[in-house]
Amino acid sequence: MKKAAGRRVIVGAAAMVVAAALILAVFSMLSVTDKADQSLGDTEDIRFGWRYEVLTDDGARAYEPAYVDRFDLRLPEDTRAVRVTRTMTEDVPQAELEWVSYQNGVEVALDGVPLYTDFPGLERDGDGFVHPDDGQWERIWQQQGETVRTTRMTLPGDYLGRELSVTTYFREGYGQRPEYPFLGSEDSEAALYVVTSVRNDAIMTVYALLALIMAAVFLVDLYNNRNGDGRTLLLCLYFLLLFLREAYGSTAGYYSILTSRLDLRFLEWVYMAPLYLYLVLRLKSRWKWALCALVAVWTVYETVWELIWKHIYPDGTATLVGPVTLGVLLAVTAALAVDTLRRKNRTKREKRRMLFYGLIAVGTAVFYMLNRVRAWGGDFIGFFRDELWLSLRDGNCWSWVSMLTAVISWMTVLMVISEAIRRTLATHRTMDVLRERERQTMAGYQRLLASEEETRALHHEMRHHMLALSAILADGDAERAHRYVDAVADDLAQVPAGRYCQNILVDSIAGSFLDQAAGEGIRVEHHLNLPQTMNIADEDLSVFLSNMLQNALEACRRMDQKRERYIWVDMHLRGNFLCVQCVNSAPDEPDTRERQGHGYGLAAMRAVAEKYNSVLLPERTPRGYSVTSDFCLEKI
Repeated sequence: MKKAAGRRVIVGAAAMVVAAALILAVFSMLSVTDKADQSLGDTEDIRFGWRYEVLTDDGARAYEPAYVDRFDLRLPEDTRAVRVTRTMTEDVPQAELEWVSYQNGVEVALDGVPLYTDFPGLERDGDGFVHPDDGQWERIWQQQGETVRTTRMTLPGDYLGRELSVTTYFREGYGQRPEYPFLGSEDSEAALYVVTSVRNDAIMTVYALLALIMAAVFLVDLYNNRNGDGRTLLLCLYFLLLFLREAYGSTAGYYSILTSRLDLRFLEWVYMAPLYLYLVLRLKSRWKWALCALVAVWTVYETVWELIWKHIYPDGTATLVGPVTLGVLLAVTAALAVDTLRRKNRTKREKRRMLFYGLIAVGTAVFYMLNRVRAWGGDFIGFFRDELWLSLRDGNCWSWVSMLTAVISWMTVLMVISEAIRRTLATHRTMDVLRERERQTMAGYQRLLASEEETRALHHEMRHHMLALSAILADGDAERAHRYVDAVADDLAQVPAGRYCQNILVDSIAGSFLDQAAGEGIRVEHHLNLPQTMNIADEDLSVFLSNMLQNALEACRRMDQKRERYIWVDMHLRGNFLCVQCVNSAPDEPDTRERQGHGYGLAAMRAVAEKYNSVLLPERTPRGYSVTSDFCLEKI
């Protein structure tokens, strides 16, 4: 039966994992469009087949690109224009070109036929270049009205295989960078809009579900142990803030009243504060409260910066995510690592759990980097160099903080959910064991009551046996008297040798365990001064007393038999209080091995004590291991 139940659990867990993987895969595919605009811009390590010509004071000539860094060409100092030419091989229905101009002029041609120009009417030289003067530059800038502009034009339907050329003209004293267009269509723009919306909706849904799951975990803990783990509410708050942040930055949020009614920009990084507090509060070390104070100060600093200083100084030089945020995250992470690694005597199960969390961390980091690399066009070297290293050198820690936060978030979610499942399963196992113990104890109690009735009947019949035996002996028939004694010997053997107290239930349970202890050479001392009836349920008294004496007997059995082993039990009434205390010898070192039913006895005793407005006080004293409780009984 147990094996079949185990197989059902495995099948159910496998089905849940497959379903979760399928949902994540669909979400991942929904977040990627196959109709996105394509950047045609060359970099030092990515080339799109452009050929270069430069116009200098010495005339036009071919140019072989040399780069200052990954993006910037090293052009001759007297460069006045750059023409880039390539054969169009991308088949995009209803293709459009889009480019962004930075204080320069642009011309676009297909097989030498102009499609767009900022210099209409100007004469061209033999190489096809124009030579605008200062007045013409001023007229262009007055028409543009801005230093940065976006231009979009439709390509002819037969552009495939033809030569596209883009000429960028520079005015003296301004930056020199060739313009590379984006190739796309109305479908690609609409697809990006829709996919971005779907992706944001999916992410918002995940965050909302995680917030509800964390609240459910807290409620389950509250139901199981009546206290609950209040730290779980910090994770609920964390995912709620993530949900609000994602909704505020989504496409739907931009077009809704959310952004017009609320200013949630301060959530950009402050949303991580509840996660940091949760992790810090799990620490066992003395750094806990110092780190809590650090997180609180950082939260106030980031909030004030976002809500006040950025409005006062909108053109400030603040980075997106500064070193302070990264420093707080690293401090919390380092404290967790030290606190985890310093623990010793881990079980194999705990080691397997640590390995599992480590694999999850590595997998999350790899998944994050693959997504970022995909955004960089599959360029691993460029991603690590520019996004991780150069951005960190420039003081922008966004990539590092995002990656570490993603890793910690998923590890924390899995840890909390797995711990909640383990606690819930352990609670159910405990309750099953306790119910079985209670059933066995009550069954034994019923047998003892039946035995007690038989004993009373034997006592009642004993007088008749004595009278019959006396009459037989008076006749002088010794042989018959011997046969009579043998006939009733078995019944007489059932009469108990002695009693522990007047209460039948306590007497039977105590007698069962204490007689067993005395038979194993354990010194037994008892003071059981109890009346026949007490205002406490038989099943509660049975569960408490049997678990208490069973734990004491097991502790004595684990001791070296050369040392003194003893059990001392005291139970008496004081007013309407039932006072119970049990002291037993115990090993110097606690037994950390996992045993069947280990830990259930104290849980059962504690539940009974709380039912009668009492507490269970287990402690190690100079006399031995002591368990004490005072039950508040209602007066009969």
